[in-house]
Amino acid sequence: MKVERMTLSSVSACWFQLLWCRKVLSLLLLLPAGLVGTLESHADEIHVTGGRDYQGVTITSATWEQVEYSLQGVSTSQKIAADRVLELVFSLEPVAMGRGRGALEQGDYEGAVDALKNSTNQGDPRHRANAKYLYGLALLRWGEQDPVHLPQAIVALGEFLSEFEQGRDYYVPHARMALSEAQRRSGNWTEAGQALEVLARGDLGKHWILGASLGNAEVLLAQDKWVEAREVFSSVANNSQAGARLSTEAWLGYATCQIGQKQWSSATDTVRQKILETRDRNVVAMTSARARAWLIWGRATQGRSPDDREELQWAMIRYFRASVIATTGDGEILAEALFRAKSAAKALGQTDRVEELTQRLQQLVPNSTWNR
Repeated sequence: MKVERMTLSSVSACWFQLLWCRKVLSLLLLLPAGLVGTLESHADEIHVTGGRDYQGVTITSATWEQVEYSLQGVSTSQKIAADRVLELVFSLEPVAMGRGRGALEQGDYEGAVDALKNSTNQGDPRHRANAKYLYGLALLRWGEQDPVHLPQAIVALGEFLSEFEQGRDYYVPHARMALSEAQRRSGNWTEAGQALEVLARGDLGKHWILGASLGNAEVLLAQDKWVEAREVFSSVANNSQAGARLSTEAWLGYATCQIGQKQWSSATDTVRQKILETRDRNVVAMTSARARAWLIWGRATQGRSPDDREELQWAMIRYFRASVIATTGDGEILAEALFRAKSAAKALGQTDRVEELTQRLQQLVPNSTWNR
């Protein structure tokens, strides 16, 4: 499968088009519920990996082990393993929560935080659990762009766990992974590992033992411990029980270690074979993973030939691809991609482009650590 046929101009055009779409979608989220249809008019939804989503169902219970649901007109309930579930959407959730979810998906983290904060004390326990987890996640993602919000994310995720962990809520393992990430991004290595201890013990199932391994590998990676981190990433990526999401994240971590070890060609092969050229539809659907893969490929291209003008042009194209994909969902990748594109433009002596990218960084991620 070919994955490259774009020029700098076409990539830049796509970038602006997606930015415009992001603004339109943000405006749609603000429309009165009566104009776009209310959440109450739809049944519950269960978004899954490895198959079609479950729509038009009624979720009766959701724990970290399984999700139970019923179909209209069917007396017996059905079950699905929680490991296969990506997201739960409840039909009667507060309107503000639906807006917050949409804002989070579109990368409007400030808007998501504002909407979800108002939903954390509304609705039944399932709605509150969902809202509180998403609220903590929105603060974490906002903290990627502006670290001032990371302490708030740590508090919010901790409060979610205090209230819902004993009840075995579906989002508990996800919240532990998010809490570890928030601690890691704050430079709290010990606390990041402690957040994963419950998962590592197997208290939440075998799947999340691998999740804890992945989280601990990210902590090692954050400390530039390339060899140790790469070994753990490899063990997760090659484990048949990992599933598409964990294995994809592990391969991206593995390739990042290869970048750290200056194994440029190997890093390129990893992201192309495991992410960008795979036919696994679950991986193809992971836009954030694909954005990160393009970013890694750009870094490998620039690292391999930092003085080759043609290679620098290709590196810039790959950085732009990463930024196009990340525009509607991953602020950190967007910021890093634009920063590295600026570095390539600087090496090429493209003063106008350097200025343009500097302005984009200031406009889109003004408080990011990459905006420097």
